[in-house]
Amino acid sequence: MSASEKLQNEVERQKRKIEEIEKSIETVEKEFNEKFDYERESIEEHKKFLAEPELEIAIVGTINAGKSTFINALLQENIASTDARPETASLTKFKYADENKLEIKFYNEEEWNELWESVEESKKKNQANVFKEEFENSGAKNIKNDYLGKSDETIEVSNIEKLKNKIKDYTSRQSEIHYFVKEITVYLNNENMPKNVTIVDTPGLNDVVAYRSDITKDYIKRANAVVVCQSYLNLGDREFNDIASFFGNIGDKSYKVIILGTQIDKLNKPKEEWENIKEDWKNQFKVFYDKDQNLINNNIIGVSSFVFSNLIELENGKEHNEDNILSIYRFAKSYGIELSLQDPNLNNKIIDNYNQIIELTNIKKVNSLITNKIIANRVEEIIYDLENKYLSMINYISNKANNIKNENSHNKATLDMEKKEKEESILKRNEEIKKIEEDMKAINNAFDKIKEEWLNLNKKLKETIKNITNKD
Repeated sequence: MSASEKLQNEVERQKRKIEEIEKSIETVEKEFNEKFDYERESIEEHKKFLAEPELEIAIVGTINAGKSTFINALLQENIASTDARPETASLTKFKYADENKLEIKFYNEEEWNELWESVEESKKKNQANVFKEEFENSGAKNIKNDYLGKSDETIEVSNIEKLKNKIKDYTSRQSEIHYFVKEITVYLNNENMPKNVTIVDTPGLNDVVAYRSDITKDYIKRANAVVVCQSYLNLGDREFNDIASFFGNIGDKSYKVIILGTQIDKLNKPKEEWENIKEDWKNQFKVFYDKDQNLINNNIIGVSSFVFSNLIELENGKEHNEDNILSIYRFAKSYGIELSLQDPNLNNKIIDNYNQIIELTNIKKVNSLITNKIIANRVEEIIYDLENKYLSMINYISNKANNIKNENSHNKATLDMEKKEKEESILKRNEEIKKIEEDMKAINNAFDKIKEEWLNLNKKLKETIKNITNKD
């Protein structure tokens, strides 16, 4: 049996089992008057994945950590928005297709209300004032009713440049529409985009609007692999805990979490400083990689997506400003490549050392790691994750159902006990009342007897007094 046939069999098996689970849930809901709303949502999400079981790789990290820049380098196309402002944060999926097109999903009324509640909550902490102010000043209120709850929109384009422009229409903070965009799927006719794989650019984990950060955390739970973009500048407790949670979602296959130290070209001495940072990170994350030194070395990688992308554009003849050339120069110089800023042919010298500098950015290394360790075993990885997610889901549902049954059985036993105790209490009270009545009857009889004796004595006394009086 081929791997594809195994996948299809597993999908069909789970679909049948889910039907049984839904019937069981319905029975439990009716019998015990309990709701399984969260569980039904989980089932619906799982059914969506069964309908289109693709390998999904989540690119995650904080805002400004270089997620979109890395995706652009990976695809060798400036397609993902690198706008640093969180207002553009939406789940953006990239898939291969023969024709370039764009699918847009919009927030519905309920989702928008939840997002806005999150904005208000963040505002109390002085975190989301910019979002609210820019929304109110943008005029987006005027088109709110046109886009909230709007049906999914599909836009086909003839070439990549038109696709980029359309993406900006729905993601740029200069566009009023972007506030209402929940999710975008970009279909690319791009040889660097692997087939049957979805690469996802997620909202930042430190988004001031917590609702959007939660979208990322929820999505990671279904991802087959996670690439973490972590700036070399900051790896605090919050970032460490976020990364630790990714390992928890992946299960026992820790090789599917790749940690990138991004923007290393911004270091004063990229080579030396990154090596020191990497040693520190290796010590912090070794527990998650089972202390496998090879795995730690391979999966913690310093990258410069910016230098990589600019090198490719430079080779393709695109002109660059002095800052971009300076970044490439400083990065290459740090690794011992002899270049001079005073050289009038600096650009040509950079191109002469193109292959060596490209290798130093480590983008190809990451690409190879993803391709050979994850994508190459795409079907097996999907089956493995499908089984684990399915088992986790049904175990949770089963435990909840059993807890409900046990709790209700306990409550019924308690009620039965209470009923028995009440009956015994009533019986005891009845016996006590009966005894009291008997005692009262005995007391009354005794009293009547005393009264009768007293009346007899009183009668005799009166007769005696009368006899004495008559004699006198």
